Amino acid sequence: MGDEQVRDRELELWNILLNHEGRRELAIEHWSGELTGHAMALARLGIITASELDEMLDYADAAYSHAIEQKGTRPPCEGDQGREA
Repeated sequence: MGDEQVRDRELELWNILLNHEGRRELAIEHWSGELTGHAMALARLGIITASELDEMLDYADAAYSHAIEQKGTRPPCEGDQGREA
């Protein structure tokens, strides 16, 4: 696999993780850490530039904030009824 193919595949994987609703819903902190860690690994390996890393970290932060906000405003699921928050 060529360098450009590796880059494209890694960025595709990062974007899949960014948009993975199930992971985000079940473990927001872990999901956020995975996004950050993956982006930082790509930068260390020279797959992305420092400015691309900054952009990816900004996206990850914004996605985390959005997920936290949605979690706080979403009505409880049927299985959550009767549980304390």
